[in-house]
Amino acid sequence: MEFIEHLKSYLSDEEITKLIDSLNDEPLHAVLLNPKKISDEEFLKLFPDVVKHPIVSHAYIYKKELYNLGKSIYHTLGCFYLQEPSAMLPAYLLNAEENDLILDMCAAPGGKTIQSSFLMKDTGLIISNDLSKLRIFSIVENVERLGLGNIVVTNNDLSLISNKLENTFDKIILDAPCSGSGMFRKEQKMEEDWSYNKVLKFAETQKQLLSIAYSMLKPGGILSYSTCSFSLEEDEEVIKYLLDNTDAEIVPIANSPLFYINKKTPLGIHLLPSIFPGEGHYICLIKKPGNSVKKEFKVGINKKINQFDFEQIYRFGDYLFGLNYPYNFKCFNVIRLGVKIGESIKGDIKYDYHYAHYLKSFDKTYSLQSNELAKYFSGETINASVNKGIYLLTFNGINVDLAKSDGRIFKNHFPKGLRHKI
Repeated sequence: MEFIEHLKSYLSDEEITKLIDSLNDEPLHAVLLNPKKISDEEFLKLFPDVVKHPIVSHAYIYKKELYNLGKSIYHTLGCFYLQEPSAMLPAYLLNAEENDLILDMCAAPGGKTIQSSFLMKDTGLIISNDLSKLRIFSIVENVERLGLGNIVVTNNDLSLISNKLENTFDKIILDAPCSGSGMFRKEQKMEEDWSYNKVLKFAETQKQLLSIAYSMLKPGGILSYSTCSFSLEEDEEVIKYLLDNTDAEIVPIANSPLFYINKKTPLGIHLLPSIFPGEGHYICLIKKPGNSVKKEFKVGINKKINQFDFEQIYRFGDYLFGLNYPYNFKCFNVIRLGVKIGESIKGDIKYDYHYAHYLKSFDKTYSLQSNELAKYFSGETINASVNKGIYLLTFNGINVDLAKSDGRIFKNHFPKGLRHKI
């Protein structure tokens, strides 16, 4: 088999046999908690039979036949993001920090953007970009559900604007398009479509993307390069190309018995399903020499910035959006700019689901019972004798939506595309 033969460039026969055998095992599932919505203790009370992720904090591996977390009400409430166990490592190792300015180059469906946002605690800014306009909306959907406030979603060919963004970002995530051999176990189609020519084709694209990424990285900045490919040509050889043509430096990744390091070319780490509890991945961290100072913003400290508590309010038609990180987005094709606050009609605001999930507090709140939550998710109104006005509906302390009451019922504003029976 062509695939097995080309692995011999860095794996022994024994290692290849173990790897191939592991591809017959069932794929694993994992969940990353949203710290804004749920604690580890609360999650474990609800789902006790999960296993802690061996590397990533606030992440758990679970059996789908035991817990269908994608159908859980806590998924709809934005308490967690479902992500493949290995895919959690690139952003975790990059270690996004508060007030970072981050670019996620090939972001859809948004897992690495989301994980970085959790670490940044809604500070700084992540520009979450993808070339595919069809795939970009999966990022928007996840950002809304999780209530994240420091993400701007864009749809750009970055090769056309990178010259305007040189030495800009504190951190860059490049989860590069690849031949996909690391996903053989998860997606049969990837194995059927694989060829060595495909590997070589992607390797050239990856070299171009990595060079573009490096040009946009600040001096002192860190870049995470990853693929879901086992191929040396798409992994270490792409990194070696960058090292040979720039002043880039490798950032060592702390060793672990769960990581595989190519002894011939020790650049980055491989996650092999024969060793690591997840699908195949390659990860390397790269630094641009020098030092840079991050911008720092003290948002809303002891003062009311505006009625929505954002540093900047943007209006597009009748819709208002909020963001706390001043930035010029002129060269970007912006799909979602921060938090969608809602629609402004003759001075009144029809609040959006995204804003409801983002809020930390609201003047009026109403706590839904389980039966009321089920009604609301299915699109029904809620009978409740309260004062007239707009309320933040919650369930077990978790934001559900903003709804208007006439004193007798809450009108249902839950997005029609998300309504379902529980």
